[in-house]
Amino acid sequence: GESGKPFSSMSSSCDKRSKEGRALKLIRAAALAALLLCLSPKSHSAFSAHCSRPSLQVGGFQALTGSSGSRCRPRSRGGPCQALPEVGLLLASLDPTPTVVSVAFNVITFLPQYLWLLMVLAPDWSVTKKVMQPIWPVLLFSAVHIFIVFNVASTNSDNLSDFTELAKVFDPKVSLNLLGDFSPQASMMNLMKSPGFVSEEWSHVLAWDIFVGRWIYLDGQRRGIFTSHSVLFC
Repeated sequence: GESGKPFSSMSSSCDKRSKEGRALKLIRAAALAALLLCLSPKSHSAFSAHCSRPSLQVGGFQALTGSSGSRCRPRSRGGPCQALPEVGLLLASLDPTPTVVSVAFNVITFLPQYLWLLMVLAPDWSVTKKVMQPIWPVLLFSAVHIFIVFNVASTNSDNLSDFTELAKVFDPKVSLNLLGDFSPQASMMNLMKSPGFVSEEWSHVLAWDIFVGRWIYLDGQRRGIFTSHSVLFC
């Protein structure tokens, strides 16, 4: 009776490791399948159909118009109108992105959520540790980000306009007039109308977030402290 206990505990331990191994394989298979979906020829073949959609028609910024037709806003009730400055901005490309970029956008938006759930809700689970300790989750989503950047850059016919708008965001002359020159904000708003720029920026943010969240999680594991709340704030 007593001699059978070690064998029973060994059997349960083996069963536990087997279940954890299967869970780990499923997670890796799902991540690999998503990446292969981005690179599949079928996704590339849908590019022409996707790009045949009409592009967005976005006008420039409109100022308020007074009764006389001049652009103005009332300084106070019954007071004279104060003219609004004319805003002339170079629009970034408003063309839709290729289908593969849209697929990659979905991949990097939703797949990391499972890793966040593991780190926040089950930080001490052995599967979470086996998934997050290797660097492959960060490398995978960084590769998706690079994939999006490459595809947008290679298919966007108006890259110069995007770079011109981005340069306006970091115009050093604005540092001399922080209280009066708001052109960087206007340029960033302009860039956010570009599907390609949004796809690049969003994937960049999410790849960086998973890098930081993983670092916080692993640091907490090494120190033996609770980090779910810190990871959640990422």
